[in-house]
Amino acid sequence: MKLFGRKKEKSKPQRHEFCDIPIGSMIELSDTVTFALEEEATQTYTLRAYKKYEAEGFLRYMYQLVNDEEVILGVNMDTSTGDHQLARFVVASEEEFSEPLGDSIVMEFDDPENEGEVVEVEYIRKDIINTKMTLVTADEAEEYDDVELLEYSAEDDTFLSVEIWESWVTFFLGEAMEKGDANVFPIETDEETGK
Repeated sequence: MKLFGRKKEKSKPQRHEFCDIPIGSMIELSDTVTFALEEEATQTYTLRAYKKYEAEGFLRYMYQLVNDEEVILGVNMDTSTGDHQLARFVVASEEEFSEPLGDSIVMEFDDPENEGEVVEVEYIRKDIINTKMTLVTADEAEEYDDVELLEYSAEDDTFLSVEIWESWVTFFLGEAMEKGDANVFPIETDEETGK
């Protein structure tokens, strides 16, 4: 029998690297879109703000990243396993909500092979999710109930996530990323430093 034993320290539950990343953290992207746009294999961005969407069995983060340009890193979390899927988004448009959206949306894009021509891509609705959204900035975190997400996908493997919040609708155009294409360098927070 030991008279002097070490007291076991309670270990903190380890936070997933893509959950609630602190504002001001650096995130490095090395996906194929970054390479195509920048002619560089990687780009480093600063996290300015993010939106966290929560519903039963659903958790998504939309991280607003900035350097010379702005991009959104989307993270879908499996709440039961902790597994995640990554996507790169851009804001296709933001406008006042006027009428309900249909089961399909057709978007037009510049044809890279024919100048002055457009390519039409049809997105088919796959899901409607009613969520609670938390908007986190450097100054505050605000919660909003009754934010609706409409999920659409196209045959070219791109997808559209549409956020309906109060009287505004935002179209996020996305493309899947490999899990190794994003590296997070979290900034230390007061909680971690004890300051």
